Order: sequence, then C-alpha cells, then structure tokens
Amino acid sequence: MSGSALRDIAWYFGNRRIDSVGDALPLYGRDEFASVTRSTVPLLSLIKGGGEIWASLVRDLMNHSEGDMEAHLEYQVRSPKGRGKPSHTDLMLFAGDHAVAIEGKWTEPRYPTVTEWVACGNPDNPGNRPNVLNGWLSLIEPHAQKPLVAADFGEAVYQSVHRAASACFSRGRPTLAYLQFSPLPDGSASGSHLVQDLFHLHKILGSPDAFRFVLIEVAIERTAAFNAIANHVQPLEVVDEVRRAIHDDRLFEFRGYRIRDLRG
Repeated sequence: MSGSALRDIAWYFGNRRIDSVGDALPLYGRDEFASVTRSTVPLLSLIKGGGEIWASLVRDLMNHSEGDMEAHLEYQVRSPKGRGKPSHTDLMLFAGDHAVAIEGKWTEPRYPTVTEWVACGNPDNPGNRPNVLNGWLSLIEPHAQKPLVAADFGEAVYQSVHRAASACFSRGRPTLAYLQFSPLPDGSASGSHLVQDLFHLHKILGSPDAFRFVLIEVAIERTAAFNAIANHVQPLEVVDEVRRAIHDDRLFEFRGYRIRDLRG
C-alpha cells in the first residue's frame, strides 16, 4: 500500500458485493440517515471524499499490508452461543493477515456496559445474554493474553466487546479501531469516554500486543451543504437529502487525523 493512492478495494455491503460506496447508500436502513449528525454520515463522506486523508488512514491501519483488500460496510457477526442480534461493525477491512474493525462515532452517547446489557435481558430466559457474552469471549480469547472470565467484563462497554469479537472472527491479526469525528456540531470536544473504555477493555484481555486497540480522531469542518440540511431541511425530507448529499456533495472538509494506540 505504498504511494499516495490506495490500490483497488473490493467493496461489500455485509457480504453483498457492490461496485462503489455510493451503491451502499440505498441499502442502509432509513434510521441511519434520519439525522445529518449520525456518525454514518461523516464516515461514508470520509470514505467517498476523504482523498489522501482516507488513503493514508487505511495504510496506517493496515500496516501497509500487501495483497487484495476487502472493505465490508455493516459487517455482521453472530455470537456462537445464545440467541441475539448480530454485531454490525460499521466498516471491516481485510488485507493480507490484517483484519480491522472500524466503529464510527460523532454525537452518539456512551453505550451500556455489559452489566447493564445483561440486566435488560428477557426475564423468562435469564441465561441467554450471559451465554451470548460467553460466545463473544470465545472469539476473543485466542487473541488475549489470559483466559477470559465473563465476571471481569461487567464494566466494559458491551458494544466494544462484540466489536472486538467481530475483529477476531474471520482471519489474521485483529485491530479494534474507534473513529471519532471532532468537533461536535456545537463546536465542543467529543469522545472523552472512549479512551478510558478502550483502555479498560484492553486491560481485561491482558493487554495483548497482537491485538491492537486504537482511537482515531478525525478533524472535520462542516460545509455549506451540511449546514443547508441541518438548518433548512424539513424532518420528513432529511433521509433523502442526506443520502443525496453524501452521493453528490461534500458535507465535510477533512483536516487530518491522529491515531492513538491504547494499551490497557
């Protein structure tokens, strides 16, 4: 992956082959574009119009791996135990022996911990969610530095646990990457909890050198096209306008990024 441009990437929506990122837009559920501030919006805008910033970021994440590259939007993995919804990773990259699970964040709040998630399970089947959790841990454990015990994960953010499991599911050396867009729409800083949460989870795994955890902070600037949607588009028209704008306009200028490696 040397040079200023990326090689050709084989794009997928889940496991469905698509020709370009633009082809994925109608495949997303409408909720993903119900607001112009959903993290899906800057993520797809970065992929589609980030130019050398996007290319450089991919090279850094994949450690300049050689060989064919696949990129899967909305990559799904199910826990091998219990019954529940699959994990939907925003973007999964595969190249050589590297697998990188990328989760985009912008205005989204902190997600529930494992303890909170388990407590909201079906009272008629109280063992199911702990069983699902053990399934995720069975995927992660080969890449951890110690045996994994479910009781240690109570304060871990549940989403990060199943995203980490997704990174370990397929092949090669896994990386879990959270991609935080900044600043927030009101101009304030964002994502302060992510550092501590990722540190905490990596520590529970025994701080494995071979399982990389990173926080990527991407500096963005909203364009006039973004402001036109945010300030003037009626709620019932937002979804279609956001899709159109991602495809046809530039909603953001991308000013750079910083990768922070997080070891527990």
